[in-house]
Amino acid sequence: MSSSLPAARAAFIDAIEKDTPGTDRPRFVAVLDALIAWSVARPDRLTFRADSARSAVLGFARAGAKSAFWSVKVTRGSGPKLEISSASGTTLSDEERATVLETLNAHSRAVLVDGDRLQIGFGALKNAAAQAAVLALLERLLVEGAPQVTSPATHTGVSA
Repeated sequence: MSSSLPAARAAFIDAIEKDTPGTDRPRFVAVLDALIAWSVARPDRLTFRADSARSAVLGFARAGAKSAFWSVKVTRGSGPKLEISSASGTTLSDEERATVLETLNAHSRAVLVDGDRLQIGFGALKNAAAQAAVLALLERLLVEGAPQVTSPATHTGVSA
């Protein structure tokens, strides 16, 4: 069990190397690094999940939450995959889930249907357009799933 992001990244890369042919390794590491960079650039909203017992799993949770917002794992024989989780403590609305499925299916050979885990392989995420679309999707889910704060300026308690 790794407690730091650099150690978890190194363990994940080791798992990639055990399961991936040579030419894809650097591309898969680049995908991993892009996901990590995107996440650490949002320290007020995302935190590294250090509680994974498997070295072939790495993830980030919403700040203050225990469940994953996104995670990556290496499954022997099928390579690394990104899994998008619903907002902590909630489920995705039908519309949000449909948007996630549509985005992932638009960039992957594997077709997901309703009820499937929301996953996409690193093979698809090597493509810059796919990676950008998935990161934009994560941003949207992160912002839309954030708790709404009512400021005193917008909520006066006075009815018209």
